[in-house]
Amino acid sequence: PALARAQGFTRPIRVVVPFAAGGAADSATRALTPGLAQRLGQPVVVENRTGAGGSLGGGEVARAAPDGHTLLMDASSPLVTP
Repeated sequence: PALARAQGFTRPIRVVVPFAAGGAADSATRALTPGLAQRLGQPVVVENRTGAGGSLGGGEVARAAPDGHTLLMDASSPLVTP
């Protein structure tokens, strides 16, 4: 467990919502991010990346650097698409 400690955040955290602004996933994300920002001591930015049933936003997060600064908030099950 000691080796798995987080190294800390060095820039704002991105939460990608792969659906349109104003929808259920977007609203839930925007309700949760102020608490997340407070707990982590880092700004949290919500970005909507719509298209292809969530695949575009999911793909963007999959290609992001694996440093914990990019998260995906998805409310659908077909995340197995290429």
